[in-house]
Amino acid sequence: MNKKTIMLGIVGDSAAGKTTLTRGIVNLLGKENVTAICSDDYHKYNRKQRKEMGITALNPACNYIDIMEQHFVLLREGKPILKPVYNHATGDFDPPEYIKPARFVIVEGLLGFHSRIMRDCFDVKVFLAPEESLRIEWKIKRDTTKR
Repeated sequence: MNKKTIMLGIVGDSAAGKTTLTRGIVNLLGKENVTAICSDDYHKYNRKQRKEMGITALNPACNYIDIMEQHFVLLREGKPILKPVYNHATGDFDPPEYIKPARFVIVEGLLGFHSRIMRDCFDVKVFLAPEESLRIEWKIKRDTTKR
């Protein structure tokens, strides 16, 4: 029996807790049952280029929205993708990786709900919006210890 892929989208501003929530869900459901991807991987420009251009990753024009849409639809259908990889530590891109969807697929990131095509792929949509002072505190802590 072919089980339907369950898609969960977790969206919010930078340092809103998306990755923390995703890790918690993966631990709860079991790594073998979950494919987790980050929409940050679909950036068009590396960190240096974005800085030179004066734009941030929050700008949809900074991301391959069309490829995200295509990949979300394929994952929804239970089909594999060749996903780009953005490396937060270096601010650049690593080689793409082959992703085969598990029973549950979690997509986390800034722009996962940008288009109707994207939104329609998800069974569950979560938007994280912590208090701004808390989010800034988390961002400073994260960016000074991990990146």
